[in-house]
Amino acid sequence: MHTTPLDLDLDLATTITREDVAPAELVTSAPAKTPRSITIALTFLVGCVTLLMTGFAIILPVFPQRLQALGLGAETLALMEGAFGLGMFLLSTPMGTWAGRIGRKPILFISLAGFIVTNIALAFVNVPLLFILIRFVEGMLIAGLMPAAMAMVGDTIPLERQGRWIGYLTTAQATGIALGPGIGGFLYQSLGFTGPFLLSAAIALVASLLAIFMVPETLPAHVRLEARTKKARRGSKAEKTATKELNFMGLIWFFAPFLIIDFGLIFTYPFVFPQYPFFFERVLHYSTVQYGLIISTYGLALAVFPLFLGRLSEILPKKPLIVIGSLLFGALNMFMFALPLYPLLLAGSALAGLGSALVMPAMGSIYLGATTDKNRGQVMGMRGSAISLAVMLGPLSQAVIAPWVNPQMTFAIGVVLSLAMAVVAFFLLKTPQQAA
Repeated sequence: MHTTPLDLDLDLATTITREDVAPAELVTSAPAKTPRSITIALTFLVGCVTLLMTGFAIILPVFPQRLQALGLGAETLALMEGAFGLGMFLLSTPMGTWAGRIGRKPILFISLAGFIVTNIALAFVNVPLLFILIRFVEGMLIAGLMPAAMAMVGDTIPLERQGRWIGYLTTAQATGIALGPGIGGFLYQSLGFTGPFLLSAAIALVASLLAIFMVPETLPAHVRLEARTKKARRGSKAEKTATKELNFMGLIWFFAPFLIIDFGLIFTYPFVFPQYPFFFERVLHYSTVQYGLIISTYGLALAVFPLFLGRLSEILPKKPLIVIGSLLFGALNMFMFALPLYPLLLAGSALAGLGSALVMPAMGSIYLGATTDKNRGQVMGMRGSAISLAVMLGPLSQAVIAPWVNPQMTFAIGVVLSLAMAVVAFFLLKTPQQAA
């Protein structure tokens, strides 16, 4: 099997990257088999993620009506969501780093508890600036959820079974996002503005209780002790800063191809999405129900396919899965640009979900397999920063270029982005053995 040396002169161990590394060749701290207690604990972790994402999605359809009732408009909503994305971007990597020092469970609990507090605050504030500030704080606190959850999978699940558990977490996210808006809309009509926020907080409270009592700490005690000992032994502040920057830049360089693919794929749909409803209504003359069905098809595919296809990354080479998945991910935009017939749009939406189902478990398995107990949380935090940056910059980029491009050009750019990520995966993607 072809190997390529990758020398990192950044206080990292010399590593070797491979086109595809067999699970048996990787040295990790994951157990050789998964005890039943770990399976039960991770099942509760998946339940926590599902509950939190449901609570997160419940409040999304309420924000526009809430702001409109206060005499506010789309500008305030854009600032709120931009502040949320900025908060996630700023704290994802630090949260992941702290998860490697104090443990995964405290970070998970901080995210859940922070979501409770911010939702209660959002239920009762009426000041625009406070809306923006609270969403910023919420983004910072919730930034630790997925890095901690993914690190828990890497800590406890052997490499040959990680793909399916990443698929379960992907399904948990998609299921929550699919269920939440409908529940939120119903509660808004029945109970007014505060109902969805209070229910969202209550759901997060249930998830917090599950995290406290049913999800164990997975970071080994000796790793936490070693992190505290190293911190106590470090010298001056300048030396500590230099060491941190050196290690951080080394990890970024090591995982750069994967971070580029994550950013590019996640960026695509937030970038094109603002054009969808107007194109459907004004150009295609489809009803709101037809538009909703296409979006729901994507959400359903994203929820169902990873549940069954996540394990493909356990038995097949990951690079072809990522290349094929990246190509399929652009199917909806391709049909929107070239042949916007309704049956094809439904098929394109399902194919885009299938592409995500192939890419996400494979990418997650590569990240987890190339990390150790010491840096797994930090690396997953870096991935979270790349994803949140893409979510934040996608709609902002569309807002900047919207006066000069029409919807078809936007969809063409979306297709090009998907093709570009497939090319990046084909030529640059190599599975790193392990980052020290």
